[in-house]
Amino acid sequence: MHSDLQQKYPLSPKKFWKKLLPSLFGFILVPIFFGGLGAAFGASMTVGSSDNSGLINYIVIGAVSGFIIHLIVTIFRAWYIKVYIRTYYYAGEEHFITIKKGVFAPTEIHVQWQKIQDVYVDQDIIDRIMGLYDVHIASATAASGIEAHIDGIEKEAADGLKKFLLDKVSGSGNSRNSGNNNRSQNIDAGSAGHDSHINQADHANSGATSQSKKSEITFATKDGKNISSKNYPLTSKWFWVSITQSVIGSFILAGLLVLVFIGKARSGDYFTEDMPQMVLIWLGLAIIIIAWRVISLFLWKKNYVFDFTPENIYFKQGVLSISENHMPYSSIQDVTVSQSFIERLFGLGRVVIENASQQSVVVGRGGNKEALFNGIILQGFSISDAREITNTLKSTVLGKGGSRYGV
Repeated sequence: MHSDLQQKYPLSPKKFWKKLLPSLFGFILVPIFFGGLGAAFGASMTVGSSDNSGLINYIVIGAVSGFIIHLIVTIFRAWYIKVYIRTYYYAGEEHFITIKKGVFAPTEIHVQWQKIQDVYVDQDIIDRIMGLYDVHIASATAASGIEAHIDGIEKEAADGLKKFLLDKVSGSGNSRNSGNNNRSQNIDAGSAGHDSHINQADHANSGATSQSKKSEITFATKDGKNISSKNYPLTSKWFWVSITQSVIGSFILAGLLVLVFIGKARSGDYFTEDMPQMVLIWLGLAIIIIAWRVISLFLWKKNYVFDFTPENIYFKQGVLSISENHMPYSSIQDVTVSQSFIERLFGLGRVVIENASQQSVVVGRGGNKEALFNGIILQGFSISDAREITNTLKSTVLGKGGSRYGV
């Protein structure tokens, strides 16, 4: 049974094929692997024999066995994915969103609207090829970062679901503020008299008016510029510093790879006899790494977008995988200006916007605790622009004027 929300923004049928795709590639890799095992076993069984037919039989038996085993596993996986998608459930209820997923060990999570710190959309490389999107919901708990996401929907549904969530989050913030106002008004009413009721009505009307105008407020720095990547683009100095770092780092990485993997494999004194060949390998590998890093930088620069809208901070970035964040102003915990050593040398800076969800901790592989950062890092500014943006945020969201934004 699907909810109204799920019927309006359904999972895409492509989700089934995305989850089954690794198994389809396995029909090539698994027979090759089992064929190799058969070849190794056959070679050990036919040592000293000049007849290769026995070895070929072992290879064929291994490859066919691998194909059959993988076919059985794939059929079971296809059934599992069908059941997983059929039982996938999400609903937007009055006070929280509910997400249920899983077949053998189902999980169910409920996140209150007022506890949501961030809403963002992302795509991995397979999603981009298939036109799928994942919508994530982040609160201050680690569980929300792991479970609270709806994956495998198409663009129209992703945009609609994102808007629905952001409207809910914004509405819960307004209801909290109006609730606080009503409680304070009731207290005043108990100690004042009939005149105070009239004043309270006036205050309530003015509060409603200010809330209705809240969506019209836009962030602007002292010189009147709206805060966005259009008005504060990546500086050319930052771009060339990034390319220089990529080039230097690529030469260092290529040198380490040559010394570790190629140098040790050579016999004799490769520092003298094989030096010209080693240098050529080093230069070739460095050029390949540089090309990849520079192309990645251009792709990242093309996808890098941010905009301080009236409702939230919109942030987009990525190279092959794209993520879109929508951070409500009410979730912002701190805003700082940060500089690395290189950035300080060239007068550059970045703005780090933190929310409560970045404090989540999850247990990774090997039992190690890993911190999740779900905030936003804006970079490529001159240090003066970084400080101007930071001061604007602090004076509005974190300052006395924060009530205008539901903070």
